[in-house]
Amino acid sequence: MPILHQTLMFLHMKNIDLSIIREGKIFNKQVLESTLFALTVATLVFAIFLVATAVAKEPVANSENIVLNTSSHKVIEVNRKVNEIVLGESMSQRIEREARERAEAEARAAAEAATAAERARVEARKATTARGNYGEPTRFDEIYKRAEATYGVDWRLLRAVHYVETGQSGSTSIKSYAGAQGPMQFLPSTWRRYAQDGNGDGSTDINNVDDAIFGAANYLRACGYPNVKKALWGYNRSTVYFNKVMTVANSLGFYA
Repeated sequence: MPILHQTLMFLHMKNIDLSIIREGKIFNKQVLESTLFALTVATLVFAIFLVATAVAKEPVANSENIVLNTSSHKVIEVNRKVNEIVLGESMSQRIEREARERAEAEARAAAEAATAAERARVEARKATTARGNYGEPTRFDEIYKRAEATYGVDWRLLRAVHYVETGQSGSTSIKSYAGAQGPMQFLPSTWRRYAQDGNGDGSTDINNVDDAIFGAANYLRACGYPNVKKALWGYNRSTVYFNKVMTVANSLGFYA
C-alpha cells in the first residue's frame, strides 16, 4: 500500500531503527506495520463513507459505482455515469399541452357525435320508407297536394303519372331499360335540371318519393302545364303513354 510503503521508506532514509522506544514501551517492526495497516484501512473506510454520503446527496439522474481495488495504485475507484440531459417541458407547458389535448379530444367527440346523429337520422328516414310506412297508394295524396300548392299542377294528374310510371311506388332506385330512375322515372340528366327537395331535408334525391313527385310537378309545369297534352308529351313523347295517364286521371275525376 502506498502509505505504508512511504512510511517505511521515510524511516529507512533517516536511519531510524524500526525498534523504537516511546513512553517506555518498545514497538518492533511487526507491531508498527500492523498499526499502520489498521490506520490505513480505517482511513479508507472513512473515505468510502464520505464518498457514499456525497453520492447520496446527488440527483438520481447520476449514478456511481464505488470499488475498493487493492490490486491497483488507485485504492478507491469511483465509476460515475452521468445521464444525458434531455430537454423536456416545464410544468406550465405540460399543463397547457394536456389542456389543449383535452379540448381537441372533446371537439373530435362532439363532431363524431353530430355526424353519427345525422347518419342515424338519414338511416331512419330510409328505413321508414323501406318498411312501406306510406301505407296504401292514397297515402301519397298529401304529397301530391303539397306539390300542387307549390307548382299548380293538379294533384290527380300527378297521381296518374306516378301510377303509370311505377305503380305508385314509394322511394325506390328502380331503373328502366332506358335509364330512367326512381318513383317518377326521371332520366338523371333531366333530374339534374328539374330536381326538387320535396321533404325539406336539404337534398334532392331522385329515388326519394317526396323529391320525385315535387320534381315531376316542376317538370310538367316547365313542359307546358296547364296544357295537359303538351305537358305529358314533354314528360314522355308517346301517345300510348298519354292515353294511359289520362285514363287513370279520368278515373280520379280529372278531365282536361
